[in-house]
Amino acid sequence: MMTATVTRRVESSATLATEASSLSSSSSAGNICYDSLSSNRRFSPSRPSPSHNGNKFAIVRIFFFFVYIICMIAGGLLFGRSKYHRNLNSNNNVRDDTSNMRHDIVEHFKPEKRTVVLSPPPLYMDSRNDNIDRRTSNLRASLLGLERRHRHGDTNNDKPAPLRWAVLGAGRIAHDFTSALVSSGCTVTAVVAMHNYNGEKHLSALYRAESFAKTFSIPNYYGTYEELAQDKNVDIVYVATTNQNHLNPTLLMLQSGKNVLVEKPTAVTYEEAKLMYDEAHKRGLFLMTNHWTRFFPLVKYLRTTFLELQSSPMDAVSAASETTPSFLSVRRWKSHLSHPRHYNLGKVLAMHGDFGFPTALDPSDRFLNRTLGGGVTLDVGCYLVELALLAAYDHHQSGNTDDAAIVGGKRRRKLSSNELQPDQVTATGHGMYNGLEFPVDVESSFSIRWGGKNYGIWNGECDVDANGGDMTATSLSSAKRRGCHLAPSSRQALSDDSDSAFDDEFTMLASFQASFRRPSTFEVEYVFENGRVVLRGPGNCPNEMTIYEHEQFGLLKRETTASFKLPTVDFSPFGRSNYPRAEGFIYVIDRIEECMAKKGIPGLSDDSSMRGSGCLELEENSIEEQLSTVEITERVLKEMNYFG
Repeated sequence: MMTATVTRRVESSATLATEASSLSSSSSAGNICYDSLSSNRRFSPSRPSPSHNGNKFAIVRIFFFFVYIICMIAGGLLFGRSKYHRNLNSNNNVRDDTSNMRHDIVEHFKPEKRTVVLSPPPLYMDSRNDNIDRRTSNLRASLLGLERRHRHGDTNNDKPAPLRWAVLGAGRIAHDFTSALVSSGCTVTAVVAMHNYNGEKHLSALYRAESFAKTFSIPNYYGTYEELAQDKNVDIVYVATTNQNHLNPTLLMLQSGKNVLVEKPTAVTYEEAKLMYDEAHKRGLFLMTNHWTRFFPLVKYLRTTFLELQSSPMDAVSAASETTPSFLSVRRWKSHLSHPRHYNLGKVLAMHGDFGFPTALDPSDRFLNRTLGGGVTLDVGCYLVELALLAAYDHHQSGNTDDAAIVGGKRRRKLSSNELQPDQVTATGHGMYNGLEFPVDVESSFSIRWGGKNYGIWNGECDVDANGGDMTATSLSSAKRRGCHLAPSSRQALSDDSDSAFDDEFTMLASFQASFRRPSTFEVEYVFENGRVVLRGPGNCPNEMTIYEHEQFGLLKRETTASFKLPTVDFSPFGRSNYPRAEGFIYVIDRIEECMAKKGIPGLSDDSSMRGSGCLELEENSIEEQLSTVEITERVLKEMNYFG
């Protein structure tokens, strides 16, 4: 359209120019006005040319055209952006719905998490403080008076006499244990430091014993073991010497009529440990290894709730005896567990544990010194063996109660150490540490298997004859379990008891690591049929556990964290403790004090008819378990060629 307009204007201008030139030739010069009949336009030479106006209007029209285009583009952009945001919001809503759906699915399968702080039963010593005949300013005179009262049968005073402790050894562990003794109000009458029976060492031991006695305000200190053995004002001796020096001091104290609490391990070999317990049994005295792990409230809760094949403390209550319960009795647990609940984890099947810490590269220290009974297995590996035996012992006690006696409100059967022995022990280790080689196991790894007898995995062959022959009921029951064909006479020979005994056979695989050259979590894990229980580190003195309850195919259903508060002990007057959670020694001390107060102190009377009476054993730490711990630890050391 614009092009046609411009063309017409150009043609009109050409016509006007032709007419003007024809007129100019026939008329005079001047202003001439000419009315064009065809175009009706007036032409004057003094006015601007019409072509100039046409170009101007064309430029204006072009300008407005471009403005229009720009406005359209801008409008399109604004409209498109608005639509984009609307679509984006719609997509976000869809995404939010999907995210919410995914969150709902995750929340549906997410395990429930609980945290429970449990209150342990009160300590015996807390209630004893108001009834016990406490020490006077003249300690030795008071103790001599107590001795005369007991020896001459003075029963007018109904207040129980305090148990008189002595400490044999003045090292790191003795410092922490004595701190717990004194802080809890126990009576400590004497101390002797470790020595090697020569003049120089005797003098050094006397100085160290004197320094130790001043720190804890102990009235008597000696330079030799014999002097302590002759002290009539000592009821029980805590032996805290190095590992290789437990046998002789323990035998000396037992032969002198004194009860003994010996630090773990009981001895380096099973033969030495058996000599010690045989001597205690012969003289009717109390002898126990300080396996303090067993006395922590958390471990007691583990045993009564999971390891004894009882679903919960409430189930155990119905089976408990009507006799007066002891410290471990579930009746007392019922009144102090703030959140008892039902767990259905089933039987324990496996165990894992790793205890390690980097020790100093000092060949003279007991950790790396063979002559002092060093090595990581004897130091912390025995803790792992002890924790594994908890499961084996409690399983046997739970499954065999027909011939059991009532002990401390529970049915307890006397077990032999052979019943607790595993079917196989494998171990390996080395003595390398930072490029140096030591004559002890710096690092060890060992496995313990219960179940499968001595062969482990059945070879698939049935070695039963057609008539059963002279095979035992156990062999026949084993053949039946394997699916072997049995003759009718053999099937009749099988009883229901043999089947149930086979079903109740304890089977567990335990794998452990211990190290002197690296840190570890110090955690212990028990794996059950339907879940796991993890003792949070340090596992040898735990106060917290996590219980994982699983559904079928391993889906985690519930996670519960249970913890117990440790006792409040002020060690500040005696310096800082050398070992973590040393206040836990109070649990061992409390049980010994309670047992001695209720059952009597063995060896206190000169009457031969009273020999073997009193507190001889604690149910938390049976003699069979103590001997089995030493025997299994020795098997681990033999597998590593520790003894050469």
